[in-house]
Amino acid sequence: MIARKHILWAAGAVFLLTLIANVPAALLYAAFKPQSASVQVYGLQGPWAAGQLSGITVKNRLVAQDLRWRFQPGWLLLGRASLWLEGGGQLATLQGRASASPLALRLSDFRIAGEVKRLAALANFSYLPVSGQAGAQIDSLIIKKSGIDTITGRIDLRGLAWTLAREPLPLGDFQIELLTTPEALIAKISSPSGPLEADGEARLFPDQRYETDIRVRPKPGASEMLKNYLRSLGPADSEGYQHLRQKGQLK
Repeated sequence: MIARKHILWAAGAVFLLTLIANVPAALLYAAFKPQSASVQVYGLQGPWAAGQLSGITVKNRLVAQDLRWRFQPGWLLLGRASLWLEGGGQLATLQGRASASPLALRLSDFRIAGEVKRLAALANFSYLPVSGQAGAQIDSLIIKKSGIDTITGRIDLRGLAWTLAREPLPLGDFQIELLTTPEALIAKISSPSGPLEADGEARLFPDQRYETDIRVRPKPGASEMLKNYLRSLGPADSEGYQHLRQKGQLK
C-alpha cells in the first residue's frame, strides 16, 4: 500500500512537471513581458523549456535571430537557471550555455562566429571600418552588477582589412587571448599570419579603468600602402614598431 502511494505521488509529480514544462513560451512572454518597449521578442514558438524565436530587438535594433533553446534542470541544484542556446541566423552563429543566478549571469562553453561588421553592429559599433571574419570561444564569462567579473577564452580574427582606404587594406589574421587575473581582465593580442605584426595587451580594471599597450609594424613583404598607413600613426621606435597606447574610464 505504501509503495503504491509513492508510485502515485511520483506519477503526479511527473505529470505536473511535464505540464509546467510544456507551457507555451509565447504565453509566458505575454504574461511577464518587460514594461520597457525598447526590448521586443518576435516569433516565439514551442514550450518554454525547449522553444525557439525568430528575433529580438533592442530599441528597434536587431540583436538576436533564429534562436533555439533547451532548459537544463540539473543546474537548478547549483542555484542557477540554465539554457542551452544555438542558432543565430544571418547575424552570427552561436552555441553554448547561458545561466543566471541572483548574483550573476554566466556564459560557458560558448562559441560565436560571424562577419566582423555584423558582430560589431550587434555591439552598437555600426561604423567599424574593418572587414573580415571573427570567431570567439568563451570558456567562462561571469557578469555581475558591477560589470564583467571573470572571462577566459579566445577570439580569432581572420582576413581583416581596413576599409577606409581607397582599396581595402589587408591586415591579416589575429588572435586575442582572454584571461582574468586578480588585478585586471586582460586581452593579449598576437598576429600569427598576414602583413601586419602586432602584439601587446589591453587591461580592464575593477574600477572600470582601461589601458591598452599594443605595438605594430609591417612584416617583410608588406605593401607600401600598409607601410605608409603605419607611418601616419607616428614615429617608430628603434625596432620599427609604432606603439598604440590609450587610457580611459568606461562609463
